[in-house]
Formats: sequence, structure tokens, C-alpha cells
Amino acid sequence: FKGELRRLFADITVSNSICFSEDGTIAYYTDTATGLLMRVTCDPANGLPTGEPKVFVDHRSQKGYVDGSVVDRDGVLWNAVWGGKAVKAYSPDGMLLREIAMPVTQPSCPAFIGQKADRIAVTSAWKGKDEKQRALDPQAGMTFLLDIPVSGRFEPRVLIA
Repeated sequence: FKGELRRLFADITVSNSICFSEDGTIAYYTDTATGLLMRVTCDPANGLPTGEPKVFVDHRSQKGYVDGSVVDRDGVLWNAVWGGKAVKAYSPDGMLLREIAMPVTQPSCPAFIGQKADRIAVTSAWKGKDEKQRALDPQAGMTFLLDIPVSGRFEPRVLIA
């Protein structure tokens, strides 16, 4: 598969939230515009899907958009909600476990940090904001540390080509 480009799913416009369970048997992704966070089983040996995607979280009735995500050692998916001023944590079965308010309107992606990957940093953005909107959201574009303990993990190194 080295160097191969392969379309896995059609008609995705803004692909986000791509992350995997620790054992590589589950992948998550979204087409941000749809508001649906999808889950698909994978072959951990090659990372390719083995089944059809199923809805993991339906975010359409919520404020904001599903953006970047990571999965911790317990299978909890942590998602930044662009336009929703939050990071949300979902159990492996898709139930909302926790919602953490953010001081910016556009949190974009969480990442596990620290020597033990036991904290979460969250990036944010000011893209699309005019000067007035940026003045109302002065911390937009900053990275934040969520001061909560997590059972994070470091992503494996991947050779793309």
C-alpha cells in the first residue's frame, strides 16, 4: 500500500475528526458539513475499513460542527466543536460523557500531551473572522491546556510514502 492513493468513501467535502482506537480496529471520521461523526471497523494490520461506516454521534441538532478528535486508552473520543465553544468526550458507544467549555468560539483539535500523555491541549482558530469578530474573541488562534487528567496515548508514527 506504500504510496498508494485510494478513495475509501465518496462525497466527503470537509474531512475531519480522523482518529483510531488504540488497537486500530475502529476508525472515526466526519464530513464536518453533515454534522455526523462516523465509526467504521478496520483491519489493524493495514488500517483499511472492513465494514460500512455507521453514525457514532449525530451532532446535527447541536451548536457548532464536529472538528478534530482523538481517542484515549479507554476508547473515549475527545472532539473539538468548531463554533460550539466546547470539547466533548464520548464513550465507546457514542454517549456524551463530558462537555468542557472553551474560551474561544472555534476550538479545532485536541491532542494528548505531557510525558505520559495525561493532559489535553486544544488548538483554536480565528479563520473567517473579521476584525470586529476577532476583537470579540481575543483568544482565538491560541492553544489551550485543559487541566483535567486523561488516559491519553501517543499516536503511532506513520509512514505515508
